[in-house]
Amino acid sequence: MNEFLDKMSAVLETPVTLETVFRDLPGWSSLTAFAVLVTMENDFGRRMTVAELFEKKTIGELAAACGLGA
Repeated sequence: MNEFLDKMSAVLETPVTLETVFRDLPGWSSLTAFAVLVTMENDFGRRMTVAELFEKKTIGELAAACGLGA
């Protein structure tokens, strides 16, 4: 889980927790969304569509989608 949080913090350029609402972060953009999708696929083996991404609200939900438990 720490690896996931570290990777997402790097992609989002701010420290995150499982409760962080990622789309509310300053600097959230379509490029950031793409970077999140690429990171999830390349580093955690979870391919996700844009529609699936926008069904999620928090970093914890993204982690769960990658099969990572709290």
